[in-house]
Amino acid sequence: MADKVRTKTKYKSIYYNNTTKKYDVKYNYKEYSIETGKNVYKSKWAYNLNTITEARAELARLQTAGVKTDDKDITLSGAYELWEIKAIGQNFSPITIKNTSNFMTMIYQFLPASTKLKDIDEDVYYKFCANIRSQGYSEETLFSLNTTFRKVINHAFKKRLITNNFLLYTDNMKTKRKEDYRVISKEEYDLIDNYFKDNKCIRKGQNSYKKYRFIYNLLYYTGLRIGEALALTYNDFEEFSYYKKSDEPLKIAPSSELVKNKHLQGTRVIINKSFVSRENLLKDTKNYKKRTIPLSPSTERLYMRLKEEHKQNGGNMEDKIFTLTYSAYDSTIRKACNNLDIPVCSCHDFRHTFISNLIKKNIPLTVIEKVSGDNQNTILQRYSHMFESDEVMILTALQDL
Repeated sequence: MADKVRTKTKYKSIYYNNTTKKYDVKYNYKEYSIETGKNVYKSKWAYNLNTITEARAELARLQTAGVKTDDKDITLSGAYELWEIKAIGQNFSPITIKNTSNFMTMIYQFLPASTKLKDIDEDVYYKFCANIRSQGYSEETLFSLNTTFRKVINHAFKKRLITNNFLLYTDNMKTKRKEDYRVISKEEYDLIDNYFKDNKCIRKGQNSYKKYRFIYNLLYYTGLRIGEALALTYNDFEEFSYYKKSDEPLKIAPSSELVKNKHLQGTRVIINKSFVSRENLLKDTKNYKKRTIPLSPSTERLYMRLKEEHKQNGGNMEDKIFTLTYSAYDSTIRKACNNLDIPVCSCHDFRHTFISNLIKKNIPLTVIEKVSGDNQNTILQRYSHMFESDEVMILTALQDL
């Protein structure tokens, strides 16, 4: 096969054969020679593989074949690569694969990619759980990180790359279930809103409570994930009008009465990215869905005031609005609830409340999917208890047939 002309691919040790129009794999390895007392470097080839996926699977097979389980030193990143090969081969959704890749990047901040699986035990796992929890991630992110880590380890165990799966006898990390999130009543929200309206917290000559008030207002009336809110710039808000003429200016800060009379005109927020505070990382939104959500009159007025103040201070419209970390906003809302003597809520409770309120108002699932960024199956699973009254609607409708 030496006369074959091969072209490198983006995958190490996988080549495109220009003659056969298929893929060849070269596996380099070493063996210890008793006679010389040195390692002997060798290679094996696999030819005529139809697709990149087949080639990657064959390379993984060559890398693990013929080696005793006890002797395998597969790393955390190596275990993930094997899971990725399986995911591609079994036609997992691109979103699942990319989300897993993003979560593994976050996991490597706490457990280096070079960590050998055989060195990860119960104590290491508990320390990993404690470390990610200490960063102030949302319960949703904690759940995703933990689930990603466990599925990679379990896959390696099924492939017999580790002899002992510590997860089989280790308590799973406890995270808040979706049904544990509480719905914030309008009365409670009004107390929270007035708290940040009537009080001040001066930092660097500015009242920081203005932005605290705006972010909680935004979360309550739009259901944004906290990471999506932290990624927003002033440019991520746009005016819209479904019947606007080119020469007709929009109202800058409409009152509730104006919006009531002209409800197809206003401002909406564009969501197309998310921000992870700890890694200072700007990434795609969950499910990679770009969406827009119209603002309520109160939210629009708060935005307009902040924007004008920002421009007067020489700010750029491309600047981020919220510059603090997730944990700062989460701890502040908890402190405010304690001061108001109402049940403590988290930043994610606002999103849970927003979706719950839409369901109560009988908003169609297709619309909820569009503004929330979750798919309909996820919404049904997480809020199934809220759709129980639908059965009454069906029975009522059948009576009229």
